[in-house]
Amino acid sequence: MSRDKKDIFGRWFICTVLIAVVLIVLAGGLNVIVDPYFHYHKPIMKYRLNDERYINDGIARSFDYDAVIIGNSLFQNFKTSQYDELMRVKSIKLPYSGAGIRELWQALGRVVGRGELSVDLLSHDPEDGAENIDSYAPCRGYNDSVREVMICTDTEDVLRSYSWHRYSDYPIYLYDDDVLNDVNYIFNKDTFYRGTLYNIGMTLLDRDSTTFDEYSSWVRDSGWKIACNGLDKMTVRDHDSDRQLSDGDKERIYYNIYTNMVPVIKANPDIRFILLIPPASLAKWAEYYSEGELVYVLDGMEYMLSLLTEYDNVEIYGFDDAYEITGDLDRYCDKIHYDAGVSEWLLEEVSKGEHRIDRDNYREYTGRLRAYYMNYDFTILNEYIED
Repeated sequence: MSRDKKDIFGRWFICTVLIAVVLIVLAGGLNVIVDPYFHYHKPIMKYRLNDERYINDGIARSFDYDAVIIGNSLFQNFKTSQYDELMRVKSIKLPYSGAGIRELWQALGRVVGRGELSVDLLSHDPEDGAENIDSYAPCRGYNDSVREVMICTDTEDVLRSYSWHRYSDYPIYLYDDDVLNDVNYIFNKDTFYRGTLYNIGMTLLDRDSTTFDEYSSWVRDSGWKIACNGLDKMTVRDHDSDRQLSDGDKERIYYNIYTNMVPVIKANPDIRFILLIPPASLAKWAEYYSEGELVYVLDGMEYMLSLLTEYDNVEIYGFDDAYEITGDLDRYCDKIHYDAGVSEWLLEEVSKGEHRIDRDNYREYTGRLRAYYMNYDFTILNEYIED
């Protein structure tokens, strides 16, 4: 290659690299300015709410609110507009589809702050190692103005290990204040294409931003056959062979609650924590029945309630005795997910103080469930269960 050609190639290579660097810097700069996941500031243009685990922490950091609705997919159809009107608050909704107790309460701890674990919990490990125990360190929350939280409290989740979680690939760089790892956000093509450019397009086209009522909401086909999908044919059985709640099970529940929930509750005595136990469908109770776990689940629920009703800033609302809901499988798209109308009804009931569980009546509540579900003739579901 001649010297002239080498010089031309060299200049071309340098120019190409410089142009690429300039474009990357410009894209990164736009990501910071638009900030589609609200990591640095409030929205400055029209925006789309999606990608729950990427955007929720930014919502909590940057929006104005004094109440939080946080839960798994069972809370996705809740409307902040209805909640605000009923409770006279200004709320945000933080849905985490598929989340368990650990993920929800860690997220809530980032919002309102959390305290230390007790010494006995730090020194005692019941099951599977103190996995990521440093993630339970005390922290100050993003918002000191929060006065009310409604959070999903699924009994089945409390029965799991304290460290149970479905997802492992989290965008941790969006959850902390480490500016160095923000390169994963600033120079991220998905942030640019799916966030920044999308929001710019929405603004130029004058489209409305996503409301919290719309955020993660869904409409799905429902019905008796759909709700019973996956069930085996029901047969009459007694409960003598049902799984019993062992001391080890109680220890696991205790550790789950006192590791994940209590440090947030105790660190925020002025916040009203509304723990809502959603109404599982008759098909879900049929599943517990067929698997011999009715006694185990009901005993686990009673033990959970005995622990959580000890806190004056905690209100618990349970709806598994709302038989007009749980027994109407036209309201369910599977064994646990109910339609938007049920979500609206739940908020109305909580606002009126209905279905509240406290330290004086929690045994009465679980007693009603025992009397109903342990004596229910689940074989009536067989006509909806496919062979």
